[in-house]
Amino acid sequence: MALNLLSMALVWLVQNRPLNTLGVLLVGFFALANALLGTWFAWRLVRSPGAPKEL
Repeated sequence: MALNLLSMALVWLVQNRPLNTLGVLLVGFFALANALLGTWFAWRLVRSPGAPKEL
């Protein structure tokens, strides 16, 4: 849930606030980190020992 909230906050920030170069770089960094962390969590969820096996 926290990653979804961060995504919504980043989108809102980009759409509603004028950003200088530093702001764009910071938002881009957080967006990339958010995407990587979400992908890592999803991968761990799929690879967990309790995950259902394929049919």
